[in-house]
Amino acid sequence: MKIRLVLAFTIVMFSSMVNAQFSGTALTEYQYGKLPNEKADEFNSIYSRVNLNYTLNEFKFGAGMQLYQSPYGDRNYIDLAQARASYQTKRISVQLGNYSEILGKGILLRNYEIPGAVIEDLSFRSKQYFYTDMLGGAFNYKMDKWSAKVLWGYALNNLQPPTEEWEQRRPDEVLGAEFTYNIGKQKVELSGLSLSNQVEESYYAMGGLTGNILPDLSYYVGYADYLGGTGKSVEEQDAFAIYGNIGWSLNNFGLSLEYKKYQNFLIGNGINEPPALVREHSYKLLNRSTHVLQPVNESGIQLEAFYQPGLFSLITFNYTYARNDFAKIFDYNEWFLEYSGVVFQEGDIKLFADYALDPFKDEDNRVTAGFYLDNPVSDTWGLIIEGEAQGFERPDAYVNNYLLGLTVRNKSKLYFGLNTEWSNDRYISETDKIWIGGNARYKLNSKNTFQLFAGERRGGPACSAGVCYEVLDFKGVELRWTARL
Repeated sequence: MKIRLVLAFTIVMFSSMVNAQFSGTALTEYQYGKLPNEKADEFNSIYSRVNLNYTLNEFKFGAGMQLYQSPYGDRNYIDLAQARASYQTKRISVQLGNYSEILGKGILLRNYEIPGAVIEDLSFRSKQYFYTDMLGGAFNYKMDKWSAKVLWGYALNNLQPPTEEWEQRRPDEVLGAEFTYNIGKQKVELSGLSLSNQVEESYYAMGGLTGNILPDLSYYVGYADYLGGTGKSVEEQDAFAIYGNIGWSLNNFGLSLEYKKYQNFLIGNGINEPPALVREHSYKLLNRSTHVLQPVNESGIQLEAFYQPGLFSLITFNYTYARNDFAKIFDYNEWFLEYSGVVFQEGDIKLFADYALDPFKDEDNRVTAGFYLDNPVSDTWGLIIEGEAQGFERPDAYVNNYLLGLTVRNKSKLYFGLNTEWSNDRYISETDKIWIGGNARYKLNSKNTFQLFAGERRGGPACSAGVCYEVLDFKGVELRWTARL
Protein backbone atom coordinates (compact mmCIF):
# COMPACT_ATOMS: atom_id res chain seq x y z
CA MET A 1 0.00 0.00 0.00
CA LYS A 2 2.80 2.42 0.92
CA ILE A 3 4.64 1.65 -2.31
CA ARG A 4 1.49 2.46 -4.31
CA LEU A 5 1.15 5.72 -2.39
CA VAL A 6 4.67 6.74 -3.31
CA LEU A 7 4.24 5.86 -6.98
CA ALA A 8 0.97 7.76 -7.09
CA PHE A 9 2.67 10.75 -5.48
CA THR A 10 5.39 10.76 -8.14
CA ILE A 11 2.92 10.41 -11.03
CA VAL A 12 0.70 13.21 -9.71
CA MET A 13 3.66 15.53 -9.31
CA PHE A 14 4.78 14.85 -12.87
CA SER A 15 1.26 15.37 -14.20
CA SER A 16 1.27 18.85 -12.69
CA MET A 17 4.29 19.86 -14.78
CA VAL A 18 2.37 20.24 -18.02
CA ASN A 19 2.49 24.02 -18.32
CA ALA A 20 5.46 25.32 -20.34
CA GLN A 21 6.18 28.03 -17.79
CA PHE A 22 7.03 25.37 -15.23
CA SER A 23 10.30 23.49 -14.92
CA GLY A 24 11.19 20.70 -12.58
CA THR A 25 13.38 17.79 -11.63
CA ALA A 26 12.56 14.47 -10.00
CA LEU A 27 14.37 11.44 -8.64
CA THR A 28 12.81 8.18 -7.51
CA GLU A 29 14.83 5.27 -6.13
CA TYR A 30 13.48 1.83 -5.24
CA GLN A 31 15.56 -0.74 -3.34
CA TYR A 32 14.96 -4.35 -2.49
CA GLY A 33 17.70 -6.14 -0.63
CA LYS A 34 20.01 -6.13 2.36
CA LEU A 35 21.72 -3.22 4.07
CA PRO A 36 24.46 -3.44 6.76
CA ASN A 37 23.30 -3.93 10.37
CA GLU A 38 19.71 -4.32 9.20
CA LYS A 39 17.31 -6.44 11.26
CA ALA A 40 15.52 -8.03 8.34
CA ASP A 41 17.33 -10.22 5.82
CA GLU A 42 15.59 -8.39 2.99
CA PHE A 43 13.27 -5.43 2.79
CA ASN A 44 12.04 -2.94 0.21
CA SER A 45 12.03 0.84 0.34
CA ILE A 46 11.37 3.77 -1.95
CA TYR A 47 12.66 7.32 -1.92
CA SER A 48 11.30 10.13 -4.09
CA ARG A 49 12.17 13.79 -4.52
CA VAL A 50 10.39 16.32 -6.75
CA ASN A 51 11.30 19.98 -7.29
CA LEU A 52 9.05 22.39 -9.21
CA ASN A 53 9.92 25.90 -10.42
CA TYR A 54 7.80 28.63 -11.95
CA THR A 55 9.35 31.69 -13.61
CA LEU A 56 7.53 34.93 -14.44
CA ASN A 57 9.78 37.70 -15.71
CA GLU A 58 12.13 38.62 -12.82
CA PHE A 59 10.22 36.47 -10.33
CA LYS A 60 10.87 32.81 -9.63
CA PHE A 61 8.93 30.51 -7.32
CA GLY A 62 9.78 26.98 -6.33
CA ALA A 63 8.84 24.11 -4.06
CA GLY A 64 10.25 20.68 -3.36
CA MET A 65 9.00 17.56 -1.64
CA GLN A 66 10.72 14.37 -0.64
CA LEU A 67 9.49 11.19 0.94
CA TYR A 68 10.80 7.87 2.15
CA GLN A 69 8.76 4.71 2.76
CA SER A 70 9.98 1.41 4.21
CA PRO A 71 8.59 -1.37 6.43
CA TYR A 72 9.79 0.61 9.48
CA GLY A 73 7.38 3.38 10.42
CA ASP A 74 9.86 5.40 12.48
CA ARG A 75 11.98 5.98 9.35
CA ASN A 76 9.19 7.06 7.03
CA TYR A 77 8.22 10.62 6.21
CA ILE A 78 6.68 12.99 3.68
CA ASP A 79 8.50 16.30 3.86
CA LEU A 80 8.05 19.72 2.28
CA ALA A 81 11.80 20.06 1.78
CA GLN A 82 11.87 23.49 0.14
CA ALA A 83 9.64 26.47 -0.61
CA ARG A 84 11.20 29.57 -2.13
CA ALA A 85 10.56 32.83 -3.95
CA SER A 86 13.09 35.16 -5.54
CA TYR A 87 13.31 38.39 -7.49
CA GLN A 88 16.35 39.13 -9.62
CA THR A 89 17.46 41.96 -11.90
CA LYS A 90 20.87 43.00 -13.18
CA ARG A 91 21.71 44.66 -9.86
CA ILE A 92 19.28 43.32 -7.26
CA SER A 93 18.58 39.84 -5.99
CA VAL A 94 16.09 39.02 -3.23
CA GLN A 95 15.54 35.47 -1.93
CA LEU A 96 12.93 34.30 0.55
CA GLY A 97 12.30 30.84 1.98
CA ASN A 98 14.88 28.18 1.18
CA TYR A 99 17.98 29.44 -0.58
CA SER A 100 21.70 28.67 -0.92
CA GLU A 101 24.62 31.03 -0.23
CA ILE A 102 28.38 31.12 0.32
CA LEU A 103 30.39 33.46 2.54
CA GLY A 104 34.16 33.79 2.42
CA LYS A 105 34.92 30.99 -0.07
CA GLY A 106 32.92 28.62 2.16
CA ILE A 107 35.17 29.24 5.16
CA LEU A 108 32.34 31.04 7.00
CA LEU A 109 29.32 29.50 5.26
CA ARG A 110 28.74 27.12 2.39
CA ASN A 111 25.47 25.64 1.17
CA TYR A 112 25.70 22.91 -1.43
CA GLU A 113 23.81 20.27 -3.36
CA ILE A 114 25.44 17.04 -4.54
CA PRO A 115 23.45 16.14 -7.69
CA GLY A 116 21.99 12.64 -7.59
CA ALA A 117 23.36 11.81 -4.13
CA VAL A 118 20.91 10.17 -1.71
CA ILE A 119 22.36 9.54 1.74
CA GLU A 120 21.33 7.16 4.49
CA ASP A 121 22.94 7.56 7.89
CA LEU A 122 23.89 4.31 9.63
CA SER A 123 22.31 5.55 12.88
CA PHE A 124 18.98 6.98 11.66
CA ARG A 125 18.54 4.67 8.63
CA SER A 126 16.28 7.14 6.83
CA LYS A 127 17.18 8.34 3.33
CA GLN A 128 17.29 11.94 2.20
CA TYR A 129 18.77 14.06 -0.58
CA PHE A 130 22.30 15.30 0.08
CA TYR A 131 22.16 19.09 0.27
CA THR A 132 22.28 22.00 2.70
CA ASP A 133 20.48 25.34 2.54
CA MET A 134 19.20 28.29 4.57
CA LEU A 135 15.60 28.98 5.58
CA GLY A 136 15.14 32.74 5.79
CA GLY A 137 16.00 35.59 3.45
CA ALA A 138 18.91 37.10 1.52
CA PHE A 139 19.48 40.38 -0.31
CA ASN A 140 22.21 41.08 -2.88
CA TYR A 141 23.05 44.40 -4.53
CA LYS A 142 25.66 44.74 -7.28
CA MET A 143 27.23 47.82 -8.83
CA ASP A 144 30.05 48.10 -11.37
CA LYS A 145 32.87 48.21 -8.80
CA TRP A 146 31.27 46.91 -5.62
CA SER A 147 28.68 44.47 -4.37
CA ALA A 148 27.05 43.70 -1.04
CA LYS A 149 24.86 40.98 0.38
CA VAL A 150 23.17 40.28 3.69
CA LEU A 151 21.48 37.08 4.74
CA TRP A 152 19.57 35.62 7.63
CA GLY A 153 18.17 32.21 8.28
CA TYR A 154 18.35 28.81 9.90
CA ALA A 155 20.96 26.45 8.44
CA LEU A 156 20.04 22.86 7.59
CA ASN A 157 22.00 20.13 9.37
CA ASN A 158 21.71 17.24 6.88
CA LEU A 159 23.04 14.71 9.39
CA GLN A 160 19.54 14.79 10.88
CA PRO A 161 16.83 13.20 8.65
CA PRO A 162 13.35 14.67 8.11
CA THR A 163 12.00 12.32 10.79
CA GLU A 164 13.66 14.50 13.44
CA GLU A 165 12.22 17.67 14.96
CA TRP A 166 12.73 21.03 13.26
CA GLU A 167 14.99 22.25 16.11
CA GLN A 168 17.37 19.34 15.54
CA ARG A 169 17.44 19.81 11.76
CA ARG A 170 17.98 23.59 11.84
CA PRO A 171 19.70 24.34 15.14
CA ASP A 172 21.89 27.23 13.91
CA GLU A 173 20.49 30.73 13.38
CA VAL A 174 22.82 32.66 11.09
CA LEU A 175 23.15 36.34 10.25
CA GLY A 176 25.79 37.17 7.65
CA ALA A 177 27.06 39.91 5.38
CA GLU A 178 29.68 40.30 2.65
CA PHE A 179 31.07 43.32 0.84
CA THR A 180 33.40 43.30 -2.20
CA TYR A 181 35.16 46.16 -3.93
CA ASN A 182 37.17 46.09 -7.17
CA ILE A 183 40.40 48.09 -7.37
CA GLY A 184 41.66 47.64 -10.90
CA LYS A 185 42.32 43.93 -11.34
CA GLN A 186 42.18 43.26 -7.59
CA LYS A 187 39.12 42.56 -5.46
CA VAL A 188 38.80 43.14 -1.72
CA GLU A 189 36.33 40.93 0.18
CA LEU A 190 35.05 41.57 3.73
CA SER A 191 32.69 39.10 5.41
CA GLY A 192 31.04 38.73 8.79
CA LEU A 193 28.88 36.09 10.44
CA SER A 194 26.87 35.79 13.63
CA LEU A 195 25.83 32.33 14.88
CA SER A 196 23.32 31.46 17.60
CA ASN A 197 22.14 28.07 18.85
CA GLN A 198 21.31 26.39 22.17
CA VAL A 199 25.02 26.02 23.03
CA GLU A 200 26.71 29.22 21.87
CA GLU A 201 26.59 32.69 20.40
CA SER A 202 29.61 33.36 18.21
CA TYR A 203 30.87 36.12 15.92
CA TYR A 204 33.30 35.77 13.04
CA ALA A 205 34.97 38.10 10.56
CA MET A 206 36.98 37.46 7.41
CA GLY A 207 39.01 39.46 4.92
CA GLY A 208 40.15 38.34 1.48
CA LEU A 209 42.06 39.67 -1.50
CA THR A 210 41.99 38.19 -4.98
CA GLY A 211 43.06 39.16 -8.48
CA ASN A 212 45.85 38.96 -11.07
CA ILE A 213 49.47 39.91 -10.46
CA LEU A 214 50.33 39.22 -14.10
CA PRO A 215 48.07 38.24 -17.01
CA ASP A 216 48.90 34.56 -16.41
CA LEU A 217 49.34 34.72 -12.61
CA SER A 218 46.30 34.81 -10.30
CA TYR A 219 45.99 34.57 -6.51
CA TYR A 220 43.65 34.55 -3.52
CA VAL A 221 44.42 35.00 0.18
CA GLY A 222 41.93 35.04 3.03
CA TYR A 223 41.98 35.14 6.83
CA ALA A 224 39.06 34.48 9.17
CA ASP A 225 38.96 34.86 12.94
CA TYR A 226 36.67 34.24 15.90
CA LEU A 227 35.77 37.64 17.40
CA GLY A 228 34.06 36.51 20.58
CA GLY A 229 30.80 35.33 22.06
CA THR A 230 29.53 32.94 24.70
CA GLY A 231 29.40 29.16 25.08
CA LYS A 232 32.87 28.24 23.81
CA SER A 233 35.63 26.89 26.03
CA VAL A 234 38.92 28.80 26.33
CA GLU A 235 40.54 26.33 23.96
CA GLU A 236 37.74 26.61 21.39
CA GLN A 237 38.06 30.41 21.38
CA ASP A 238 41.48 30.04 19.75
CA ALA A 239 39.79 29.76 16.35
CA PHE A 240 41.03 31.03 13.00
CA ALA A 241 41.35 30.00 9.36
CA ILE A 242 43.95 30.87 6.72
CA TYR A 243 43.60 29.93 3.08
CA GLY A 244 45.51 31.02 0.00
CA ASN A 245 46.20 29.94 -3.55
CA ILE A 246 48.29 31.04 -6.48
CA GLY A 247 47.94 29.80 -10.05
CA TRP A 248 50.08 30.25 -13.14
CA SER A 249 49.46 29.04 -16.69
CA LEU A 250 51.42 29.56 -19.87
CA ASN A 251 50.62 27.90 -23.20
CA ASN A 252 50.44 24.15 -22.51
CA PHE A 253 51.72 24.24 -18.92
CA GLY A 254 49.98 25.14 -15.66
CA LEU A 255 50.84 25.20 -11.97
CA SER A 256 48.83 25.89 -8.81
CA LEU A 257 49.74 25.97 -5.13
CA GLU A 258 47.31 26.14 -2.19
CA TYR A 259 47.87 26.55 1.54
CA LYS A 260 45.51 25.99 4.51
CA LYS A 261 45.64 26.29 8.26
CA TYR A 262 42.42 25.75 10.22
CA GLN A 263 42.19 25.86 14.01
CA ASN A 264 38.88 25.14 15.79
CA PHE A 265 37.02 26.32 12.70
CA LEU A 266 34.03 24.01 12.59
CA ILE A 267 31.27 26.61 12.86
CA GLY A 268 28.08 25.60 14.65
CA ASN A 269 26.89 22.16 13.55
CA GLY A 270 28.97 22.30 10.38
CA ILE A 271 27.52 25.21 8.39
CA ASN A 272 30.89 25.91 6.76
CA GLU A 273 33.03 23.88 4.34
CA PRO A 274 36.55 25.33 4.11
CA PRO A 275 38.58 24.35 1.02
CA ALA A 276 39.87 20.81 1.64
CA LEU A 277 42.99 21.00 -0.57
CA VAL A 278 42.68 17.30 -1.35
CA ARG A 279 42.39 16.16 -4.96
CA GLU A 280 38.97 14.73 -5.75
CA HIS A 281 39.47 11.50 -7.69
CA SER A 282 37.08 9.95 -10.16
CA TYR A 283 38.71 6.54 -9.65
CA LYS A 284 36.73 4.44 -7.19
CA LEU A 285 39.54 3.08 -5.01
CA LEU A 286 41.19 6.49 -4.71
CA ASN A 287 37.93 8.30 -4.01
CA ARG A 288 37.16 5.80 -1.28
CA SER A 289 40.65 6.26 0.19
CA THR A 290 40.53 10.05 0.22
CA HIS A 291 41.55 12.19 3.16
CA VAL A 292 38.59 13.92 4.83
CA LEU A 293 39.19 17.48 6.01
CA GLN A 294 39.27 18.07 9.80
CA PRO A 295 38.64 21.83 10.21
CA VAL A 296 39.04 21.53 13.99
CA ASN A 297 42.79 21.17 13.44
CA GLU A 298 44.44 20.87 10.06
CA SER A 299 47.18 22.53 8.05
CA GLY A 300 48.73 21.63 4.72
CA ILE A 301 49.34 22.35 1.08
CA GLN A 302 48.28 21.10 -2.32
CA LEU A 303 50.48 21.40 -5.40
CA GLU A 304 49.16 20.55 -8.86
CA ALA A 305 50.81 20.82 -12.26
CA PHE A 306 49.64 19.88 -15.73
CA TYR A 307 51.36 19.62 -19.08
CA GLN A 308 49.69 19.16 -22.45
CA PRO A 309 52.21 17.49 -24.78
CA GLY A 310 49.68 17.20 -27.60
CA LEU A 311 46.23 18.31 -28.66
CA PHE A 312 44.48 15.26 -27.14
CA SER A 313 46.86 14.33 -24.32
CA LEU A 314 47.36 15.65 -20.79
CA ILE A 315 49.74 14.83 -17.94
CA THR A 316 48.64 15.79 -14.42
CA PHE A 317 50.68 15.69 -11.21
CA ASN A 318 49.30 16.37 -7.74
CA TYR A 319 50.89 16.42 -4.29
CA THR A 320 48.77 16.74 -1.15
CA TYR A 321 50.03 17.18 2.40
CA ALA A 322 47.82 17.52 5.50
CA ARG A 323 48.81 17.63 9.15
CA ASN A 324 46.43 17.02 12.07
CA ASP A 325 47.40 17.46 15.70
CA PHE A 326 45.10 15.57 18.07
CA ALA A 327 47.59 14.99 20.94
CA LYS A 328 49.36 12.90 18.31
CA ILE A 329 50.62 14.18 14.96
CA PHE A 330 49.04 12.66 11.84
CA ASP A 331 50.81 13.51 8.58
CA TYR A 332 48.96 12.61 5.39
CA ASN A 333 50.98 12.58 2.15
CA GLU A 334 49.78 11.70 -1.35
CA TRP A 335 51.51 11.79 -4.75
CA PHE A 336 49.32 11.34 -7.83
CA LEU A 337 50.25 11.09 -11.52
CA GLU A 338 47.83 10.69 -14.43
CA TYR A 339 48.08 10.50 -18.20
CA SER A 340 45.05 10.90 -20.44
CA GLY A 341 45.11 10.67 -24.20
CA VAL A 342 43.88 8.94 -27.34
CA VAL A 343 44.57 5.31 -28.22
CA PHE A 344 43.54 3.19 -31.21
CA GLN A 345 42.86 6.48 -33.07
CA GLU A 346 39.42 7.02 -31.50
CA GLY A 347 39.63 5.54 -28.00
CA ASP A 348 40.10 7.55 -24.79
CA ILE A 349 42.52 6.19 -22.21
CA LYS A 350 43.57 7.24 -18.73
CA LEU A 351 46.47 5.75 -16.76
CA PHE A 352 47.22 6.66 -13.16
CA ALA A 353 49.54 5.84 -10.28
CA ASP A 354 49.21 7.04 -6.68
CA TYR A 355 51.34 6.70 -3.55
CA ALA A 356 50.13 7.75 -0.09
CA LEU A 357 50.92 7.63 3.60
CA ASP A 358 47.69 7.72 5.61
CA PRO A 359 48.15 7.29 9.39
CA PHE A 360 44.51 8.24 10.05
CA LYS A 361 43.40 4.97 8.47
CA ASP A 362 46.48 2.95 9.50
CA GLU A 363 47.43 2.66 5.81
CA ASP A 364 51.17 2.94 5.25
CA ASN A 365 52.92 2.90 1.87
CA ARG A 366 49.61 2.79 0.03
CA VAL A 367 50.11 2.20 -3.69
CA THR A 368 47.22 2.46 -6.15
CA ALA A 369 47.36 2.15 -9.92
CA GLY A 370 44.90 1.60 -12.71
CA PHE A 371 43.48 2.47 -16.09
CA TYR A 372 40.27 3.54 -17.83
CA LEU A 373 39.65 2.79 -21.50
CA ASP A 374 36.63 3.90 -23.55
CA ASN A 375 36.99 2.57 -27.10
CA PRO A 376 34.39 2.50 -29.91
CA VAL A 377 34.02 -0.82 -31.70
CA SER A 378 31.56 0.45 -34.33
CA ASP A 379 29.68 3.60 -35.23
CA THR A 380 27.15 3.02 -32.45
CA TRP A 381 28.74 0.58 -29.98
CA GLY A 382 31.65 1.01 -27.61
CA LEU A 383 33.47 -0.84 -24.86
CA ILE A 384 34.59 0.60 -21.50
CA ILE A 385 37.16 -1.29 -19.44
CA GLU A 386 38.49 -0.09 -16.09
CA GLY A 387 40.85 -1.74 -13.66
CA GLU A 388 42.34 -0.62 -10.36
CA ALA A 389 44.67 -2.28 -7.86
CA GLN A 390 45.67 -1.10 -4.39
CA GLY A 391 47.96 -2.35 -1.67
CA PHE A 392 49.03 -0.95 1.70
CA GLU A 393 50.58 -1.94 5.01
CA ARG A 394 48.71 -2.26 8.27
CA PRO A 395 50.48 -2.87 11.60
CA ASP A 396 49.53 -6.55 11.48
CA ALA A 397 48.87 -7.31 7.78
CA TYR A 398 49.25 -6.30 4.15
CA VAL A 399 45.96 -5.38 2.48
CA ASN A 400 45.02 -5.66 -1.19
CA ASN A 401 42.00 -4.18 -2.98
CA TYR A 402 41.16 -4.88 -6.63
CA LEU A 403 38.48 -3.55 -8.94
CA LEU A 404 37.52 -4.56 -12.47
CA GLY A 405 34.70 -3.15 -14.57
CA LEU A 406 33.41 -3.94 -18.06
CA THR A 407 30.70 -1.86 -19.75
CA VAL A 408 29.13 -2.08 -23.20
CA ARG A 409 27.56 1.14 -24.45
CA ASN A 410 25.34 2.15 -27.34
CA LYS A 411 26.31 5.79 -27.99
CA SER A 412 25.26 7.63 -24.82
CA LYS A 413 21.80 6.09 -24.73
CA LEU A 414 22.28 2.57 -23.37
CA TYR A 415 24.88 1.08 -21.00
CA PHE A 416 25.30 -2.49 -19.69
CA GLY A 417 28.05 -3.11 -17.16
CA LEU A 418 29.53 -5.66 -14.76
CA ASN A 419 31.72 -4.59 -11.83
CA THR A 420 33.60 -6.72 -9.36
CA GLU A 421 35.77 -5.93 -6.35
CA TRP A 422 37.94 -8.11 -4.12
CA SER A 423 39.54 -7.29 -0.76
CA ASN A 424 41.34 -9.04 2.07
CA ASP A 425 40.93 -6.08 4.45
CA ARG A 426 40.12 -7.52 7.88
CA TYR A 427 38.75 -4.12 8.95
CA ILE A 428 35.67 -4.83 6.80
CA SER A 429 35.44 -8.64 6.68
CA GLU A 430 36.82 -11.57 8.65
CA THR A 431 37.49 -13.41 5.38
CA ASP A 432 38.39 -12.37 1.84
CA LYS A 433 35.43 -10.56 0.33
CA ILE A 434 34.12 -10.35 -3.25
CA TRP A 435 31.50 -7.88 -4.51
CA ILE A 436 29.86 -8.53 -7.90
CA GLY A 437 27.26 -6.23 -9.36
CA GLY A 438 25.65 -5.59 -12.71
CA ASN A 439 24.20 -2.30 -13.83
CA ALA A 440 22.28 -0.88 -16.75
CA ARG A 441 21.43 2.67 -17.75
CA TYR A 442 18.88 3.66 -20.36
CA LYS A 443 18.34 7.23 -21.50
CA LEU A 444 14.81 7.18 -22.78
CA ASN A 445 15.05 10.74 -24.06
CA SER A 446 16.66 14.03 -23.08
CA LYS A 447 14.44 14.23 -19.99
CA ASN A 448 14.18 10.68 -18.59
CA THR A 449 16.92 8.27 -17.54
CA PHE A 450 16.58 4.87 -15.86
CA GLN A 451 19.33 3.06 -13.95
CA LEU A 452 19.25 -0.51 -12.66
CA PHE A 453 21.69 -2.18 -10.29
CA ALA A 454 21.60 -5.83 -9.23
CA GLY A 455 24.15 -7.62 -7.06
CA GLU A 456 26.39 -6.47 -4.22
CA ARG A 457 28.00 -3.04 -3.92
CA ARG A 458 30.82 -2.01 -1.62
CA GLY A 459 30.28 1.12 0.47
CA GLY A 460 32.69 3.56 2.03
CA PRO A 461 33.58 7.26 1.87
CA ALA A 462 32.72 9.17 -1.30
CA CYS A 463 33.60 12.77 -2.15
CA SER A 464 31.99 15.16 -4.62
CA ALA A 465 32.38 18.93 -5.04
CA GLY A 466 34.67 19.05 -2.02
CA VAL A 467 32.12 17.36 0.27
CA CYS A 468 32.61 13.84 1.63
CA TYR A 469 29.90 11.48 2.84
CA GLU A 470 29.44 7.80 3.66
CA VAL A 471 27.89 5.33 1.21
CA LEU A 472 26.47 2.17 2.80
CA ASP A 473 27.08 -1.35 1.53
CA PHE A 474 24.14 -2.79 -0.40
CA LYS A 475 23.11 -6.21 -1.66
CA GLY A 476 20.01 -6.57 -3.81
CA VAL A 477 18.23 -4.67 -6.58
CA GLU A 478 18.07 -0.93 -7.01
CA LEU A 479 16.11 0.98 -9.64
CA ARG A 480 16.46 4.74 -10.11
CA TRP A 481 14.49 7.12 -12.33
CA THR A 482 15.66 10.68 -12.87
CA ALA A 483 13.69 13.20 -14.91
CA ARG A 484 13.56 16.88 -15.74
CA LEU A 485 11.14 19.15 -17.51
